Amino acid sequence: MKINAFSSDPHILARRGASDCDRIFYVGHGRMTDDRILHFVPFGAERLNGDGVYLPSVFSSDEAIDEAIELVLRGVPVIASCCLTLDEVGTCDKKFGVTPIGLAHKYGLLGENTYIAGAVYLDKDDIDLIVQSGAKVVLTPSDSMGNGCGIPPLRMLCTLGAEVYLGTGSGEYDEDADMDFEERLLRLSVSGALCTKDPVPDDLIRGLR
Repeated sequence: MKINAFSSDPHILARRGASDCDRIFYVGHGRMTDDRILHFVPFGAERLNGDGVYLPSVFSSDEAIDEAIELVLRGVPVIASCCLTLDEVGTCDKKFGVTPIGLAHKYGLLGENTYIAGAVYLDKDDIDLIVQSGAKVVLTPSDSMGNGCGIPPLRMLCTLGAEVYLGTGSGEYDEDADMDFEERLLRLSVSGALCTKDPVPDDLIRGLR
């Protein structure tokens, strides 16, 4: 099954790559009448119309965090953005003494229906917490790199047994919502970052979506 596990592009269904996807996780407002769409509504919007919710930060309001925890306990799908930038990780360490993933774990936000988006600056302990909780990771290579955030630790994610998905994000750097492009970009960027040819086997990368 080919999945675009994070798209915030309101015109995603018109993109050429959308026709290749069996499932699309859309993050945004407005309901789409397509059976392939799983709709994640941002906190602060009308959430009754969504299939799940999107938490943009673990630094969200106490009200949003409390509601997200309740939804996780009820088994409602939640996408939470964590560890996208170094500033985010540094701020969390300074204020709370843990990483954003550590804070999400402390709050009880990690669970089998939790998807961690961003996920560029994860360490081994973060990934262990994700794996133990049953949460999933969603990488958006073109968005992460296009916005200068960095390159995700794909080899460590795969080595430690994390369940990893790919998404196209805003679509600013992938106007066709082309999952094959995201896969190639991730493969090449990880090879460059690790100074190693094919650091992650092709079959693992192809299995990310």
